[in-house]
Amino acid sequence: MRAILTAWSDKGRLIILSPELEKHELRRWRQTHSFYCPQCKEPLQLKVGDIIIPHFAHRKDTTCRESFSEGESPQHLKGKQLLYQFLSAGPQEVELEPLLDTISQRPDLLVKLGKTKVPIEFQCSTIPISDLEQRTDGYRRAGMEPIWILHTPVKLTNLSEGVGLFQFSKFQEWFIVSTPPEGAVLLTFNPHTKKFHYFSSLLHVAGQRYIGMHRILPLDFQIFPFARPKAPTEKDVGQYGDLYETYRQKELQNRILLNRRGIKDPFLRSCYEMKMLPTQLPPWLGVPVPKNHSFRESDVEWQFRFIHFLTRNNIPFSDVSPYSIDRFVNGFVGNSNDKSRACEHYIAFLNNCGIESVDQKTLFRENVILQLISERFLANDGYN
Repeated sequence: MRAILTAWSDKGRLIILSPELEKHELRRWRQTHSFYCPQCKEPLQLKVGDIIIPHFAHRKDTTCRESFSEGESPQHLKGKQLLYQFLSAGPQEVELEPLLDTISQRPDLLVKLGKTKVPIEFQCSTIPISDLEQRTDGYRRAGMEPIWILHTPVKLTNLSEGVGLFQFSKFQEWFIVSTPPEGAVLLTFNPHTKKFHYFSSLLHVAGQRYIGMHRILPLDFQIFPFARPKAPTEKDVGQYGDLYETYRQKELQNRILLNRRGIKDPFLRSCYEMKMLPTQLPPWLGVPVPKNHSFRESDVEWQFRFIHFLTRNNIPFSDVSPYSIDRFVNGFVGNSNDKSRACEHYIAFLNNCGIESVDQKTLFRENVILQLISERFLANDGYN
């Protein structure tokens, strides 16, 4: 049964269970007032316990269509309360758990700025991504762009601030959004500590792993619209470059030491056919070009397989057609359009560096990687 934080009293007053309400006062209300569901008008129970924060609940036999299977955890209830309290302190109008009749959806909060309405969803539980997409589509059909805030994952809560290597689950990845000029940003909130955790300027390296900036913002210092993280400094970019190169070398070593498929592994087979050792690949194989996140493989893997494909088909690096790129990316799972654009960016990079073949002895400047990383963020293309 879903817990809710708003109800009508028998005096015709809308009751909102905000954090400042004392439990002893709520227990007194429970003895002297009756409460009703804002939607179905059925009686509600006011529950005031010592573990879960105070909330209203339907009886078990309710037919209210607002009651659905996704449960309300204590952190979800507390998070909604804190966010409501924070947003209500500003000039904007805020509603807690309003029913949007036109789309039959009830966001956690709805912020009204003039004629603009912004649904805010605080997501604590892991649910099917298709459900998240359906809810988002519903809001957009109604002309609203929702803001999704993820509960800060436990493993990320105690991380120190600054540049780091982060791994997200596929579910957590869904909440990453691209907002210029910050690039890819994951916004999370921890109700227990009352702090927002930003993971911004995310640079994909492989799988669900990213290099990025971690910053913490206490709720008392938050603003609406939500504060935007700063772009990496020159010093930060240097750390990005160091982490990126360290990961690249580790990836190449592990492919030899930990591989169990031998030359059945597509990357190692490409190395075998090109007569090149993975640990001796030139440094221009494995660079962070835009759209690289569309490949789940590391940059050094998909780029070397691309070079192998071009070499095997006698296609000059300076004359790669869209048809050839399409043939290559069709061998990978996922969005082929973004993969094609990543390949186009990589070919442009090779041409700018004057690289014409895999055997070419080219003086590759170490600061090229740092330049590419800087351009990613300065060009507002950290994720898109």
